[in-house]
Amino acid sequence: MTISESTPAADAPPTPVTRELNRSVLQQERARALFAKYGLTLESHEWISTPAQQPVSVQRVEKPIRMRVHRSCHHCGTTYGADKICNKCEHKRCKKCPRYPKKKAPVEKGKENEVAEKPRKKKLLTVTSKSGTERVYQPVKQRVRRSCHQCDSLFIPPTSTVCEKCRHVRCTKCPRDPAKLTKWPNGYPGDMEPDSETEAEKDMDLNLAQRTWRKPRTRVRWECEECQSLFVEGSPQCPGCGHVRCEKCTRKP
Repeated sequence: MTISESTPAADAPPTPVTRELNRSVLQQERARALFAKYGLTLESHEWISTPAQQPVSVQRVEKPIRMRVHRSCHHCGTTYGADKICNKCEHKRCKKCPRYPKKKAPVEKGKENEVAEKPRKKKLLTVTSKSGTERVYQPVKQRVRRSCHQCDSLFIPPTSTVCEKCRHVRCTKCPRDPAKLTKWPNGYPGDMEPDSETEAEKDMDLNLAQRTWRKPRTRVRWECEECQSLFVEGSPQCPGCGHVRCEKCTRKP
């Protein structure tokens, strides 16, 4: 290629293309497309006829479709306009201000092969139940239960160390189902010694020692014979009328 030859500039502005545009025809095409979208039919007699219009010559510039990019301030979250300064807090746009949509990270040629060579995840094995629903198959697991040796109640959940019924701290005497004495012959992990007293057991013993049985008592009330109001406990005079309690005043019970 010689220097005398001329080449078109790469950044030359696109040239406008002149086309004839008939607005009534465009409206009919849009209406038919809209009716077809919702499954309706457009008859010719239903269309409101407009006076015939001459096609108008319009100059249009063909441009590729571009993605609209939005940026928002990372201080106040306000979307930027045409300027690079936030209208709310007057912050100048920087690299910390988020962009929507985000830029795609460039993938190197060497990494493309690595991504392609990654092994695919194995599909989960599903089992169809009697009702017709699909359930994921999982391997069988052994369910372990621990029960208190004092009240024979189960520890809920099995990992808990204090019985909910008698507040006994799990010890080596509390049985395990299924038992695994070959691995833990002297007790399982987290178990206490059976003779050791913890704070919870001491508090329980103190509460039991302080309780004493007493005979239930009945509260006696007196009602004034004149105004039928109740006497205050420990006071012989009626709070309503000032009458002194006598034999005619009613006793309840």
